[in-house]
Amino acid sequence: MMSMQFCLRSFGIIVAAVFFSELFFSFAHGEEKILSIDTGASCITVDCHAKMGKKKYVHPQSVKGDLCTGCHEITKEGMHLFKDIPSESTGQLCAKCHSEEFKTPPGLKGEPPKIIREDKDLQKHAPFAEGKCTVCHDAHESNFYKHLKKEYPENFYVYFAAGAYDLCFNADCHGGLGEAFAIPRTTTNTKFRNGNLNLHFRHVNKVKGRSCSVCHDPHASLAPKLIRQSFQFGKRDLTINYEKTETGGTCSTTCHKVTHYDRYDPVSNPINVSPVPGKDASFEELQRSRERDLEESKTKKANEPPGESTAPEEGNDNQEGTGLIQ
Repeated sequence: MMSMQFCLRSFGIIVAAVFFSELFFSFAHGEEKILSIDTGASCITVDCHAKMGKKKYVHPQSVKGDLCTGCHEITKEGMHLFKDIPSESTGQLCAKCHSEEFKTPPGLKGEPPKIIREDKDLQKHAPFAEGKCTVCHDAHESNFYKHLKKEYPENFYVYFAAGAYDLCFNADCHGGLGEAFAIPRTTTNTKFRNGNLNLHFRHVNKVKGRSCSVCHDPHASLAPKLIRQSFQFGKRDLTINYEKTETGGTCSTTCHKVTHYDRYDPVSNPINVSPVPGKDASFEELQRSRERDLEESKTKKANEPPGESTAPEEGNDNQEGTGLIQ
């Protein structure tokens, strides 16, 4: 009896050892015990990607199963083996559909895709210029507006609040710049100011505060600082005529009369606006801010690689270089 029990126990140990050895060998050596697929079938099934397509914003291309291979290239016919997509290659991949030549496949619902333009004269947002669309967008689905990866306002009017722009003001992108929208007066946090009057604060901190995307194009623009040439307000197309100067700028929009701003010599504009808390900076304070900005520009220029100098003139520094936004 004992002998039989011993034999059965030994047999069980041997079977388990063989099973786990084969399993380990399969993982360790890449043995092709990989799910076979029908390239014409849907991937969104109970047995496969059942959870996909459940979020608020869904990329139509990603849930129409037979279109998956439009982005995912199979490396071995009939097998669930796909070529890696480097982040810097997503721009070219997305442009296959987001172009004027693209024709929506039959049965694919949704709005026509946004057209991505590659005009060499455009000033581009860094991720877009580098072709890294998935820095901001989820290629499949998202609970955030426009398939974005983090919070960003969906509406035209939005009162600025902490967390409302997590897509932009995070540690990987413009961390810390959210403060520039929360304080009414400053001579350091932003260069979009008239004297020490923070014009970012004035635009976003009120009941009808504007979303950043009203004035700025998140991809590219012909104007400096990604300023749009126009924006949609209901069914109307409203213009933005912005001109940058050495120490400020001029803005003429459908929203208000022509206005000017200067960081060091504040301009009085003939428009009715609500008072802003705090006091105007003194002449001495504004001069110190001019000297500080000029010194920052010189430091930035000195730290740039030879032959790649892009340091701006006084007060026109790049926001990534100094942590200031204009």
